[in-house]
Amino acid sequence: TKPAWNQEYGHHDSLDDWDIGEASSIRPSDRPICSFAAAGNCPRGEKCPHLHGDLCPTCGKHCLHPFRPEEREEHLKSCEKKQKHLEALKHSQEIECSVCLERVLSKPTAAERKFGLLSECDHPFCISCIRNWRSSSPTSGMDVNSALRACPICRKLSYFVIPSVIWYSSK
Repeated sequence: TKPAWNQEYGHHDSLDDWDIGEASSIRPSDRPICSFAAAGNCPRGEKCPHLHGDLCPTCGKHCLHPFRPEEREEHLKSCEKKQKHLEALKHSQEIECSVCLERVLSKPTAAERKFGLLSECDHPFCISCIRNWRSSSPTSGMDVNSALRACPICRKLSYFVIPSVIWYSSK
């Protein structure tokens, strides 16, 4: 027998307790997505009282609600943003510092595994190399501010160094 609290509140503690007729009388937009189907495989198949979502082309899960367009759009945007972030992070793994020639994200300590992005050029530097460059004494014949604020490669003035764990290849 079931505990009294299950009977009193009509709690369903397993997939087999659902009455399919009860679920089908609910408006389609109010029916939840089956978490088993979203994860990959629903044991109930066609007999499942929950909706089996449409396939998200980005994450490959059946998690798009067929009757909630706003929710679908929100998931698609969020999923696409995550995918772009992961691709940028993967690309960043290969980027080498233009000063020390080491892969920035392969540095020994977490504090060193950051890029120092310059606001006016697209040369990659690890944060420690660009900070060391900007704190060193300028070469003879150059204005102090210009030398310290110039890219070591192209000499474009850049007033900001932006720490980042991702190398952004576009503005």
